[in-house]
Amino acid sequence: MSEKEERIHKVIMEDRKLLRITGVRKVSSFDTKEIVLDTVKGGLVIKGQDLGVQNLNLENSELEIEGQVDILSYLTGRSKESSGRGVWERVFK
Repeated sequence: MSEKEERIHKVIMEDRKLLRITGVRKVSSFDTKEIVLDTVKGGLVIKGQDLGVQNLNLENSELEIEGQVDILSYLTGRSKESSGRGVWERVFK
């Protein structure tokens, strides 16, 4: 995969029941109500009902999710490093 292809991030939704996402670096957490991803364009939170990861191919940076999608939200304004330290600093302070 070329460097340019690795930076492309697409979200394709069909009828709020199927999501195809490219540019996925990793799945941070998931359950039937929330999936948290790290993409080439930052963190992405998907909320809904009966969510499930149907296809995950990190080699090609692709993810497919099925279920009722209610919210797509990008995490902005913080880097992973600073937000992670801030949480732990508050817990142990």
